[in-house]
Amino acid sequence: MKTPLVDIHTHTAKTADDLIQIVNLGLGQDVPEQGLYSYGVHPWALDNADFQLEEAFEVLEERLQSPNVLALGEAGLDKMHKESYEQQIAVFEIQIDLSETLQKPMILHDVKSHNEILALRKKHKAKQPWILHGFDGTEQDIRQLTGQGLYFSVGESLMHSERKIAKSLKSIPLELLFLETDMAEIGIESVYDAAVKLLDLDINTLRAQIFTTFAALWNIGKTEPAC
Repeated sequence: MKTPLVDIHTHTAKTADDLIQIVNLGLGQDVPEQGLYSYGVHPWALDNADFQLEEAFEVLEERLQSPNVLALGEAGLDKMHKESYEQQIAVFEIQIDLSETLQKPMILHDVKSHNEILALRKKHKAKQPWILHGFDGTEQDIRQLTGQGLYFSVGESLMHSERKIAKSLKSIPLELLFLETDMAEIGIESVYDAAVKLLDLDINTLRAQIFTTFAALWNIGKTEPAC
């Protein structure tokens, strides 16, 4: 059997024998009995006038108890939403503590916030892995973030030669790399194909490495989890 493809962050559930995906659930959604999921308070949620922090965290903590919820996310910081940035930091810190208490890795939304994210990881002495989803940074960004307990997840940007990540992908250590579809209307196969071209790698080598990293993060050994 082929090593499964891993889609570490998507909003669209798909079914295939050789696919493992972590599907992001929105606030208020129930956790299905089948599949693997992430659940968190996205920084954009704070822009909603109806957002209730206490209620959101009651639901979040309850949902994170499910064994099907592998990760807390999306959580994080977005400087493009400056008016809520201080509140974003406070909400992110609560989620850092939840991640540590429940031993759930985090999937992060990070827009122009590398420095703040690194500072908060250090402040909270966080040990859980954090995965920077939709990463589109430079070689300098990668050097700054490598060795900090962070992983990089890359998606559709790889298909566009003008994007920063298309030029810097080789700078990411393979053992820290994930691939994703996020909200793109493409299959994860297309992202893998773009990655192997940029990395000049055999597809089976990349599949094996990403699955090995996935298995290590969630302590599942070398076999595919039930999904």
